[in-house]
Amino acid sequence: MTAKNHPYFGNPVVYKAMGMLDFKADKESRKVSFYAAAFGNKDSDGDIIIRGAFAKSIQEHGPESQNIQKIAYLWMHDMKNPIGRITKLIEDEKGLYVEAIIDNIPEGDRALVQYESGTLNQHSIGFRYMWDKVDYDEEEDAYIVKEVQLWEVSVVTLGANENTPFAGMKSADKISQIEDLNKETENLLKSLDQTLSYRIRQLLATYKSLGTAEPDKTTPPVKPEAEEVKSIDWMKVAEQI
Repeated sequence: MTAKNHPYFGNPVVYKAMGMLDFKADKESRKVSFYAAAFGNKDSDGDIIIRGAFAKSIQEHGPESQNIQKIAYLWMHDMKNPIGRITKLIEDEKGLYVEAIIDNIPEGDRALVQYESGTLNQHSIGFRYMWDKVDYDEEEDAYIVKEVQLWEVSVVTLGANENTPFAGMKSADKISQIEDLNKETENLLKSLDQTLSYRIRQLLATYKSLGTAEPDKTTPPVKPEAEEVKSIDWMKVAEQI
């Protein structure tokens, strides 16, 4: 097996959940600390993330980097709704350790209250696999993830991978076309602003999920005369930005 056999191969954005390992929150100082990912454990996707997987992202976009586009701390993976600022982001022997200060805003107040009550008890990371840094270990029957591109850390109600894999496609030609499209799309996204690129990745992931979802049996069929939905020309979108 190779990285191409991974259930999320080709997905532009993936989310992984983490419980409240060593979580602390102080309502007065509005400071929180927690682990956003754990190292060395095989998760439900068959991944084992190893120490060093986030090193490049931290160096390039961490709180101490010179880049103005920092790794974000969000409310429910919403890039339009940051709830605070990450002040420390490091890898240690346990995993990806985060310290942040929650802003004095409604969602921030809500997060602090619900952190304290236990209503909110999970965090999740939004990232992209670097497929040339993913190996399959037959003995562990797991994918060893050596590097990812980390975009954000979120407080979430329920951690979930909202992307669906394209595994199950039966046509080799179709898979080849999808791989070519992924490469072309990725090259375009790399040329865009990081925030815009991430938002487009989220939209692509949603399109992919909707494309593989089962149709609603109660929905009436589309009339033949209905106007055909046109595909999105991402090149034109980029030209208009």
